[in-house]
Amino acid sequence: MATKIWSVGAGKGGVGKTFTVSSLGITLSKLNHNVLLLDLDLSGANLHSTFGLPLTQNNLRKFVSGEKSIKELITLTGIPRVSYVQGFWDNWTPSELNERMITELFSQVRELPFDFVIVDLGAGPSPTYLEVFKRSDERILIGNSEPTTVEKTYRFIETYVCSTLKERVSSEQYLALEKALRDYRWNQGKGYFSFRNFLKTQIGSDLNYSQVFEERPIHFIVNSSRSRLDQDLGFSMKSVCTKYYDFPLNYLGPIDFDNAVWQAVRNCEPVLIEKPFTPIAGQFLSIVKTMTHTNFHSNLYKAVI
Repeated sequence: MATKIWSVGAGKGGVGKTFTVSSLGITLSKLNHNVLLLDLDLSGANLHSTFGLPLTQNNLRKFVSGEKSIKELITLTGIPRVSYVQGFWDNWTPSELNERMITELFSQVRELPFDFVIVDLGAGPSPTYLEVFKRSDERILIGNSEPTTVEKTYRFIETYVCSTLKERVSSEQYLALEKALRDYRWNQGKGYFSFRNFLKTQIGSDLNYSQVFEERPIHFIVNSSRSRLDQDLGFSMKSVCTKYYDFPLNYLGPIDFDNAVWQAVRNCEPVLIEKPFTPIAGQFLSIVKTMTHTNFHSNLYKAVI
């Protein structure tokens, strides 16, 4: 099986992104997959703390400087079939990756002897995160029901849509799209706005909008769910993305709030190792089985309008 790259991002920090990355990796390992976790949080990596591991100079900085390959940076986590690459912790130094670096990163990662590589991105749609997100085989956004998180999740999706379209239309057409969006916001969103209709009627693009985003859907997980309303948030956001962005957001499901999580974080041990029988273990198992099912994408596209 060819190495699959999953990227995990978020519109806002503190929503459980790193917790999700480690939990997805551990769950995949329990299904006998070899997994590499790559910490690409440029604002200050902390995936190592999840596993109770110390900081090391043998981190992603060595790759960026050209001193070492990704393969030379791989470290064991102590959990069978789960390895990781430590990210930047000296974030007082500029850390953005240019296109050449990202291309080389993906080239090296594709050659590694792992079934899955899960990339832990920092919060927000920075140019580096967007480029890695777009190049990955699967793209996962983590959010919760806090209003600020919901708003920033929508902003991430909108930026992702615009960034993807920018590659497919002319510079003049893209400037027209930006102007239309600003005018729409300035008028406080009066009336109905559709990216798909705008491309067709305003900038004269014959772009196959549906095909573009069928190839690049985003999967969404609601973390720290405390109620049925929280669980249903994913369905509501999916509906909004369809109506406003014409975008196929795929809701993978909720992860319940559980005191075992913060207790495990405090003890610097993954919750699925310290508390293997907590209900959230079953939720991660369900998500992973869904994403690794052979008909995952064919079933997803059937749901796209």
